[in-house]
Amino acid sequence: MVNSELLNVLRYKSEGVDLDFKREQYPFANGSDPQKAEMLKDILAIANAWRDGTGYILLGFKDNRPHPAEVVGISESVDDSRLQQFVNSKVEPKLMFRYEEHLYEGKTVGIIVIPKQKRPFSLTKDYGGLRRHIAYVRRGSSTDEAALTEVSEMTLADSGRGQVLLNLSVLTPDNEPLPRNVALKYLSFPKKLADYKSPPSERPGPYEFALSVRRYDNEDFWREYAEYVSMKAALIEMKFTLINSSQTPLSNAKLEVSVKPLDGQSFRMMAGEDIPSEPSETWDALTGVRSLPELLDQRDALLGIDESGEYPICNVRFGSLLPGEEGRSSDTLAIVPSGPGKLQLNFRILAGELAEPQQSEQLLETTGEQVCLDVPELKEMRGQALLARYERP
Repeated sequence: MVNSELLNVLRYKSEGVDLDFKREQYPFANGSDPQKAEMLKDILAIANAWRDGTGYILLGFKDNRPHPAEVVGISESVDDSRLQQFVNSKVEPKLMFRYEEHLYEGKTVGIIVIPKQKRPFSLTKDYGGLRRHIAYVRRGSSTDEAALTEVSEMTLADSGRGQVLLNLSVLTPDNEPLPRNVALKYLSFPKKLADYKSPPSERPGPYEFALSVRRYDNEDFWREYAEYVSMKAALIEMKFTLINSSQTPLSNAKLEVSVKPLDGQSFRMMAGEDIPSEPSETWDALTGVRSLPELLDQRDALLGIDESGEYPICNVRFGSLLPGEEGRSSDTLAIVPSGPGKLQLNFRILAGELAEPQQSEQLLETTGEQVCLDVPELKEMRGQALLARYERP
């Protein structure tokens, strides 16, 4: 999907073989045949153009060279499905493209996205002044008719460019395929856990408070530890690899992952870097303070969770992938269900060369018992963990 960042880049470019600015919306709904033919001609010209990547027609932008294009907006909307039906009822072979509308700088704008694909494209019959079997092609910022020799060159140049083939793998952190059945444990504790207080022998003396970093009891330790062990017991972590198995480069590749609980259970979704670490009984003035490199890593993260909608969505950005190249997620995705049941993992792959997202799904069944622990059992669990840690060679 086109975003504001991409529009910012495109409006600073000049019109060319892969970019065309249109001040107004095409008169599609009530347009005459010659008016609709003008839109067809523009789409065909970019589809047939000699270019390296995706082509765009931006509607609601006034060309303002040498300055960035002015955003003027459009007043009429167009339905993508109707536009798809119209274009592909008159063009051969089937042309992959999509139409989007966005609010940009306070105005509605339209974008026609035309991925690079096998050429040439032409009309099946005469329409609105356009002639059938003619390959209209964009040269610079103008449109022309391709000569027969150029049409042959298009066919030859694109003979190795076929359908976009992508292979998505869902793996465990150990690079094993994610199993379809996962045994977990679902822990619960009393709603109210007492504040933590260190034993008197471990409390700082009066002179220790003069240290540059003061240490205090973490009163929330038991509550944090209960959440920590609950999450670790019911944690499912996964990572993703995307291989471009086609013979054409892939640009702006992105994976969207959503989860649908089929048995009504709730769940939490988070990036692996956000999984809570084991809490400490004490804290100091520097606890929780991240270093600058950590903050920069978080800012540049290629895997993130979008929680702005009704359900969370994990976005994994792979960027550009050359033919045969493999992209790997920068972090893991963590899912923590509240109880046993089936989870449907839904995947959508988007890229500049895909007219429509590639969608797939995977069923994941979690089993295991639900256990309610009291405070003594929680403390015993903590003691056993400490003992096992000290007994490690």
